Amino acid sequence: MRGGCGGNVVRGVAIELWVQKESISMLPCPLCGSSHHSPHVRVDQYTIVRCQQCAFMFVNPAPTQAELTAFYQDPAYYKGGGLGYNDYFAQRESHETLADQRLKRIEKLLPAPGTVLDVGCAAGFFLAVAQKRGWTVAGVELSEDMAQYARDLTGQPIVPRVTELNVAPETFDAITFWEYIEHIPDPQDEVRRLTTLLKPGGVLALSTPNSSYWGAVYKPEIWREFKPPAHIGFFTAATLTRMLTACGLEVVALPRVFPLAPIHPYAARRLLDLLRRTLGNGAERRTPLWWVFSLAWRIVEKSTQMLYKWRWPDADIEVCIEAYARKPLA
Repeated sequence: MRGGCGGNVVRGVAIELWVQKESISMLPCPLCGSSHHSPHVRVDQYTIVRCQQCAFMFVNPAPTQAELTAFYQDPAYYKGGGLGYNDYFAQRESHETLADQRLKRIEKLLPAPGTVLDVGCAAGFFLAVAQKRGWTVAGVELSEDMAQYARDLTGQPIVPRVTELNVAPETFDAITFWEYIEHIPDPQDEVRRLTTLLKPGGVLALSTPNSSYWGAVYKPEIWREFKPPAHIGFFTAATLTRMLTACGLEVVALPRVFPLAPIHPYAARRLLDLLRRTLGNGAERRTPLWWVFSLAWRIVEKSTQMLYKWRWPDADIEVCIEAYARKPLA
């Protein structure tokens, strides 16, 4: 199970604004327990609500565990499904580059590589990079096809659920779940369970789509991360900090990452496409002038980011949040 801001995701669903504004009482908020929520947006048959007490957004009612299990067992999720990846394996190099960057951040918070558990490890690319860096690894993955690939890649057992890990408390030096927490109906309970498996002084690290992104706030009808049943919980920096603190963790860093202004002026987009096809880019250096495309893209991207920041000053332009938290020594 892996998706969200770390992958190339295709929407493929129609979204309509849910304009009803009055307070409604439904199932309790997974973070604070409040039963008072306001509808935020409706996606097909699913309603995403905002908790009036803590501002956490989530699908209510949530899909059942049986529905979620069936959804993630479908190979199409990783191979062109409408709510998943175009091709997860084709993006392996980018997954591995990102894994290396994230492991470097974790290693700065620990004396040395130790044992790491990756929850929602998908095909095991993060775990394989961790092994190369000297870590002892373990993984959890619901999709049987992906779990088998991860077993073959790492040589380690991969279990379908955290509850099936046969380990003692305080086993791991680091626990990670990249683009995972938005997929589960009880994120706070999951973090609490995982925290018991973390050694004192250990690091818990995660990433999730940023629901303070301008599109989520001002254009929810087009934001691609509102896509149940793949995503059913939606965090901001504030709600993520509150949850981690409630689980007894000390938040060390909470960077917003992957800045993106997704709607470029049409003429500029056509020019950039022409430059890319003619000159190449950083990935395809077809001519010695490939850097012209790279420079032009950076100028347009930075300019549009500034435009969006001016137009929507109360929203972020980064599509993802990463969190790095430490379990207290005592």
